[in-house]
Amino acid sequence: MLKQRFNYRQQKGFTMVGWMVVITIFLFFAYLAMIITPYLISNNTMNRILESLKEEPGITQKSKRQIWRLIENRMIVNQVRSITKDDFEIVKSNNTVTVYLEYDDKIKFANSIFIVIERNKSVELVRN
Repeated sequence: MLKQRFNYRQQKGFTMVGWMVVITIFLFFAYLAMIITPYLISNNTMNRILESLKEEPGITQKSKRQIWRLIENRMIVNQVRSITKDDFEIVKSNNTVTVYLEYDDKIKFANSIFIVIERNKSVELVRN
């Protein structure tokens, strides 16, 4: 039987082109994460704002305008500027109030390439 010898001098590593491809892919995903992260944080903040309405005392007795003011004040405190009153719909029924939030985040990725993230959230507030 012939023994094959492993020659360490014949072993090859990444070429320069290989390293450039790996670095390019890494930088692409790092750039993507950098531009999307603020929008994800904003979405989480809006989820917290809407969920916090559940703990507001007497929320179902408040008018739509008063509920909007509560949401607006929380948005100001949390520095949410991209969402407007037009993105909300407040629906009152007998013992519940439902707040709907629907908006799109349009993120400029490159020259004429945009990433669009659609957001839909609703929270049902029950008399407490």
